[in-house]
Amino acid sequence: MKPTPHPLRPKVGTVRGAFRLGNSQIERVGVSRWNWSDSYHWILTLSWPRFFAWVLLAYLLTNLFFATAFYLVPGSVANARPGSYLDMVFFSIETLATVGYGYMNPGSTYGHLVASSEILLGMAEVATVTGLLFARFSRPSSRILFSEAAVVTNFNGVPTLMIRAGNERSNLILEASVRASLVRREHTLEGQLFTRFYDLKLEREQSGVFALSWTIMHPIGVDSPLYGKTQKDLHDEGTTLTVAISGTDDTLNEFVHAHQSYAAEHIFFGHHFADILSDKLHGPGGDVRILDFGKFHDIIADGSDSGVASGGAMAHPG
Repeated sequence: MKPTPHPLRPKVGTVRGAFRLGNSQIERVGVSRWNWSDSYHWILTLSWPRFFAWVLLAYLLTNLFFATAFYLVPGSVANARPGSYLDMVFFSIETLATVGYGYMNPGSTYGHLVASSEILLGMAEVATVTGLLFARFSRPSSRILFSEAAVVTNFNGVPTLMIRAGNERSNLILEASVRASLVRREHTLEGQLFTRFYDLKLEREQSGVFALSWTIMHPIGVDSPLYGKTQKDLHDEGTTLTVAISGTDDTLNEFVHAHQSYAAEHIFFGHHFADILSDKLHGPGGDVRILDFGKFHDIIADGSDSGVASGGAMAHPG
């Protein structure tokens, strides 16, 4: 059968202070929105465009503030054009950067005090931005790719949940480990609605070397929270599947991790992943193995008509 392209996830706007779990965004309420002790953590979580936007904003505001301070007292800057706010802005930029081209200079005691204050603040800002840039660049990260969909299919006669993971870098992740959990809403015997987390028992939870791809498998036995479930059941229960991989990057010699979550509509029953590993002749007497990431997310229907994830029969996605 022809591989099916991976399902596109719904585009959901990001809510500030929320985190994603499957297709849902969970927003915390009743807690403080801002704490200055979290400033460093917040800055590290910003995307690069937002980080540089904040740096640019701080730079502009600082220069405008000191330019205004110079402008309000005439004669603060010698050789500046009378009444020219633009000259004050350029002089502020030169002072903040400690460039000092020599044409304009402080023209009074007040001007010297304002310029000294700006130089002190400028050194502090440069040191802060330099430290933040180093922290962001030096923070270890992984390029672990997860399949856009999870599948449920027969594997050696056993219904099995599968997720595909791959290392996009040409290096190794040593002592890699994986954890998978199922999250769903259930009613207790007392009738209370309760969120339950189930740790899924995996066929293989550790790998000494994670270099290419890794198919994470959970056999659906009688003790599995997926036993006897259909895709409709998962959707009705608000089920979310979460997967996390961690290990040591052999290049950085640092601990790295990655995680992914799947909503019920992205768990495809009766499908399996397209094969991405193949052999290709490469010169006389030798060959190479090809790992095709172009088909990484492709899934293929099994052709089964049953609707239950037990007893070896799977359902097509609804």
